[in-house]
This record gives sequence, structure tokens and C-alpha cells, in this order.
Amino acid sequence: MRKGIIALGIFGLVSLQIGCAALPGSDLLLSKANGTKTVTTDQQFDELADNSSSFLHQEKRLAGAVVSIDQTDEGYLILAEWLPYPKMALEEGPKIGQSDRSRHFLIRFVGKREKDFYTTRGNIFLMEGTVEGTKKALVNVFGPRKDLLYVKAKCIRIWETGQDRDSSSQLDSQYPPRRNRTLCAD
Repeated sequence: MRKGIIALGIFGLVSLQIGCAALPGSDLLLSKANGTKTVTTDQQFDELADNSSSFLHQEKRLAGAVVSIDQTDEGYLILAEWLPYPKMALEEGPKIGQSDRSRHFLIRFVGKREKDFYTTRGNIFLMEGTVEGTKKALVNVFGPRKDLLYVKAKCIRIWETGQDRDSSSQLDSQYPPRRNRTLCAD
């Protein structure tokens, strides 16, 4: 009897592991041998942003923090602060303190919007998407419009970190600090 329970337990863990590997977006958690697709340094991001036409239709893995989101005819447009893609500890997401906070990019996401997911400023994320060029956007309310790197997201893994410093925000108290999930485009 005891051997049967142990065998079923092991079978269940193996099945769970196999099932998780097949989920859409689960490849965001796996380190790929080809490091050219993952943007981990300031220099890599600057090269990508400054020469986006050279990278058109290439898939890239980026990390960042949500600044704002707007619904458009093309899907959801997310303004993000770029953060280095972590080389290790992918289950924890990117670290906000590892950036000078001056690099931004735009993400087009076509899929189901989950309000609590995007609307808290500072939620961190990992994403995989295709470079579509540049698009003009405001980074600061009183600043000029800038050409920003523009990426169409395939999948986004986002953590509800609740970095919004507005004390009136109720979202921060509704969720544990490290809750995350993966959304993939339609």
C-alpha cells in the first residue's frame, strides 16, 4: 500500500512537471543557449533601440516595469521602463534597482486584458516578442515625443509587485507581493 502511494506521488510530480513545460509562455522560464535573443545589458538594449530597423521581425526577450497602458485599435499599448533580463533566478523576475531608469520601450499586446495585472505602475515583467521598429510616444508628460523601440509581445510573464507609491491604491493590499502569471497573445 505504502509503495503504491509513493509511486502515485512520484507519477503525479512527473506529470505536473511535464504539463507545466507544455504551457504557453513557459519557455520564458527556460534559459536558452543563444544569448543574442535575450537583452541583458544596457549596450544590447541601446543597440536594439537605436538600430531597430536592423532587427525587424526578430524575436527578442526583454524585461521591464510597467509605466502605463492604453487600449488602441492595435491591441494594448504598454509603455515600459527597460530592465536587464535576469541571467539567473528567472522565477523572481527582473530587479528594478538594476537600471538607470532612462530607457523605455513600447509593447503591443493583442489579447485579454486583466485590469489588475497591468494597471499597477511598476509591475515587473519578462516578455518574448517580435521587433516591429519604432513608434513615437511620450515618456514624460511634459517632455517631447520620442521614437521608442516597438515590440509585439507573444507572451508576457508579469509579477504584481505593486510598486505604485500612491497610498490610495488598493491593489497593493489585495495581492501577495510576488504573485505572477503568464499571458500569451491571441
